[in-house]
Amino acid sequence: MFIFEEGFAHRLKKARKNSGFTQEEIAKELMITQVRISNYERGTREPDIETLTQLADFYGVTTDWLIGKDEKPIKNHPSEWDGLKPRAESFPERLKMARSKIGLSQEKVAKILKISKSNIAKYELGQLQPNLATLIRLTVFYGVTSDWLFGLEDDNPNI
Repeated sequence: MFIFEEGFAHRLKKARKNSGFTQEEIAKELMITQVRISNYERGTREPDIETLTQLADFYGVTTDWLIGKDEKPIKNHPSEWDGLKPRAESFPERLKMARSKIGLSQEKVAKILKISKSNIAKYELGQLQPNLATLIRLTVFYGVTSDWLFGLEDDNPNI
């Protein structure tokens, strides 16, 4: 199990305060409610993958930093990411690709990570998105970044 001193809620609030924007301004920019931003910052709600990538892009940080997996907040290739939108189909495809690369069945991955096989299958079919804790476990297990899984970067040395 991984223990992170700064989780998503703390880092999101830190990024907002460093940016100088209010919750209302960010909510308006991302076309979501201020209440959702507040809930994210208090840790009472988690964003979906699309919102997570929008928040990371807005603040110019990696999704790995934002979820507390990485200590380096700055994107590796900001000029390449300007205006880049996550590809919704990338997450299921890349999750499947990462699993295939290590040659394990969904059942074996589920057993190792203590996640139901049904959920692994749903993640790979795009029918379900993992929560942030599960996302971190998947990226660590497969040795990939969340940005790569979301289709925000093309290169991953482990795949």
